[in-house]
Amino acid sequence: MSNKFDSLITILNKLDRNEKVTVYSLINDIEVSERSVHRYLQTLQIAGFPIHYDREKGTYRFVEGFSLKKPNLSVEESLSFALAKNLLKNFGTGIEKGLNSLEQRLDMKETGLPNYLIFKAAQPPALVTGNMSSLQHAITNFKTVAFAYKSVYSSKTISREIDPYYLFYNDDIWYLRGHCHLRNDFRTFALDRISSIKVLNKHFVPVDISPEDELSNSFGSVIDGKPVDVVLRVDAAGKAFITRKKWHQSQKIKELKDGGIEVRFRVNGTEGIKTWIYRWLPHVEVIAPKKLRDTIYTELRGAINKFQ
Repeated sequence: MSNKFDSLITILNKLDRNEKVTVYSLINDIEVSERSVHRYLQTLQIAGFPIHYDREKGTYRFVEGFSLKKPNLSVEESLSFALAKNLLKNFGTGIEKGLNSLEQRLDMKETGLPNYLIFKAAQPPALVTGNMSSLQHAITNFKTVAFAYKSVYSSKTISREIDPYYLFYNDDIWYLRGHCHLRNDFRTFALDRISSIKVLNKHFVPVDISPEDELSNSFGSVIDGKPVDVVLRVDAAGKAFITRKKWHQSQKIKELKDGGIEVRFRVNGTEGIKTWIYRWLPHVEVIAPKKLRDTIYTELRGAINKFQ
């Protein structure tokens, strides 16, 4: 092996695999002279690789704790990993185990948030994590799943067969997006409403859909529905709550003379945004579409009657 770069890579790989590396073993392995071996080792040391000769074991080695596969992370990188771990560990035991394994492979000390950062997230129930594990297997292997589903809007439990495409997380709830054989169309299913899930020995050919495109037009977890323009008027007291973040990619805000704002959205259907609107009552008023305004009016009148 006459190529110097290839020879250096060979030496590094042998050291990283903890093989016994001596001058004479390298003479045979990379087919160079003794002088060249010493020169290569010196080149690697000058380049910053912590190589030393262990006299007790009679081999060249990396210093204790160093590995090409285990990078040393900066304080900022370690903090970023700790934040991600604290957030994602609540998404299920499988993800938590994966993060712990990754932490070990990175040769990191056990990470935790510093005591001045407090982060809390709800841990999903065992039913959800079990469903998630089955669905991840089905999605990656393009397998159809069967389960019983009971919607929050219905008292009936219906058996479904679904070609699963992707999972997404919204407002502390995990959802499945897939093609429903019963409806012959794409539907969204909450994982906590799924029971008796089974991965079938039946494969499907996926169609080309973009989760990013689908979710970009949704408001909350509601993806289906025709595009509709929603116009809201928010009074001055509610303005600060709405303007503190961007709630949807289509969001447009116009300042009003009375100190309030006009907010416009273009979303798929109105069911998702209707729930969001209720969060900001009594500071928000629906201007358009009229059907949404009338629906909220009727529901609010019904709610008032319950308090009389």
